[in-house]
Amino acid sequence: MSADVYDPWAMTTTRNGLEGDLVISALQKSIRRGLTEEAVTFAYEMYITSEQFEDKLWRRLQAISVEDVGFGDLSAPVLINTLNQMRQNFPYADGDRPLFFVHAIRYLSAAKKDRTSDNLKNIVKIEFAHGRLPEIPDFAIDKHTVKGREQGRDLKHFLEEGAKLENEIEVEESYRPRLLALLDKIESNGDEPVATAFTYSGWQF
Repeated sequence: MSADVYDPWAMTTTRNGLEGDLVISALQKSIRRGLTEEAVTFAYEMYITSEQFEDKLWRRLQAISVEDVGFGDLSAPVLINTLNQMRQNFPYADGDRPLFFVHAIRYLSAAKKDRTSDNLKNIVKIEFAHGRLPEIPDFAIDKHTVKGREQGRDLKHFLEEGAKLENEIEVEESYRPRLLALLDKIESNGDEPVATAFTYSGWQF
């Protein structure tokens, strides 16, 4: 990051005179290294500084649950989000309110870590910044798109191409063959929907 990038948190000072951006950085790096008590100390400094700094603390904890814990514990974002919601049931100056970020930090510090999602995000971000554009694959052009409908791609095409799954679980699947057989029968007989048939929107909300 360029030295002249504006960071409003760098312009703030915590309750005890520390530079805001450094406290935020120390919080996250401490959690990454499993330094639980140090992380709680930095979090407490953020908490007692202001309600706005406490909100910033929780945004960082939510980011850490994905950025640094990631696939190490896929339930981490759910727990951190739940704790964030719970703390809001207590007034800012309530003595129990800090319990929730202390608990969150203990959990994140002890969790298995994985930064692969953040690494992939940075790869794509850097590639886009240097001109990469996404290319639409043919399998994306189906009945749900204008181009697909123009090409006559229907539900049967979607089931054979657009709905194709990789890493699919093993399950007794009897519905797909029945659905394909039903479509074949309708096509063979030239059947049209009845007048009272419900009409769905042609696009996905």
